[in-house]
Amino acid sequence: MDIGIIGLGKMGKNVAQNMMKNGYKVHAYNRTESVTDEVVAKGAKKVKEIEEFREQLARPRIIWVMLPSGDATEDMLRNLSSILEEGDIVIDGSNSFYKDSIRMHAMLREKGIMFLDAGCSGGPSGALNGMSIMVGGEESAFRKMEELFKYLSVPNGYIYVGAPGSGHFVKMVHNAIEYGMMEAIAEGMDLVKNGPYKDIDLAGLCNAWNNGSVIEGRLIKLTQSALSKDGKLEKIVPYVEDTGEGRWSVQAAIEHGILFTAIASSLFERFSSRDRERFGKKLLAALRHEFGGHAVKEE
Repeated sequence: MDIGIIGLGKMGKNVAQNMMKNGYKVHAYNRTESVTDEVVAKGAKKVKEIEEFREQLARPRIIWVMLPSGDATEDMLRNLSSILEEGDIVIDGSNSFYKDSIRMHAMLREKGIMFLDAGCSGGPSGALNGMSIMVGGEESAFRKMEELFKYLSVPNGYIYVGAPGSGHFVKMVHNAIEYGMMEAIAEGMDLVKNGPYKDIDLAGLCNAWNNGSVIEGRLIKLTQSALSKDGKLEKIVPYVEDTGEGRWSVQAAIEHGILFTAIASSLFERFSSRDRERFGKKLLAALRHEFGGHAVKEE
């Protein structure tokens, strides 16, 4: 089967290779042609302009979009709406905001183009070897593409979750849960490192935890990997970025009146990591000094 892919970043290029590994003839486009050439060298057909998809792909045309969420994805989907025809299928594999995906579904549906929002988890390794995929959109479109999702995922790793936007909604919540789990691991390991017992082998501890303990799992395995490379993490600046899904999830929880304390706290901890001045913390110390005469540390 012919399939087009737009966006060959760290995820997209591995998704393209996974498709080819499973017998798909991939037509690849990326804004930076040198990146496209890497995938072409592995067997894909080069697409220089997105208009070429119209002629290169057999109908119904299938295009997988793997771009950063937001304007980059929306602009591309609007461009595709002017190129594709009724019956063609577009799959958005990005981490788009679910309400944006609902809008994009409606926009494409007006032209008879089917749209699926596919939340993909597994990182670059999963993109190459098998992901977990959560798909939203019209069920008839999903059934047409189910074989593709089966090939691109690990065994039992894909699910159709429902109406347009639902795939990206559950992926958003997935990433929010990830925030909370990562914060719990970080705080726990901080206590082990700086608690009453010194010189504990942190990587070794993670290895033990990852063999039979209740908290074993991929994040503990990745913690072990990071600590094995640099046990004191001396080369890493304590600045933690977020890509939006945590914020969106907190907003959705507020919108629907859902208690979301652990995940909200983990998001705010990320914000706190970026504030080198920490004015609020300085003010807390000043207030303690004002009302209780408690000493403050001065630079």
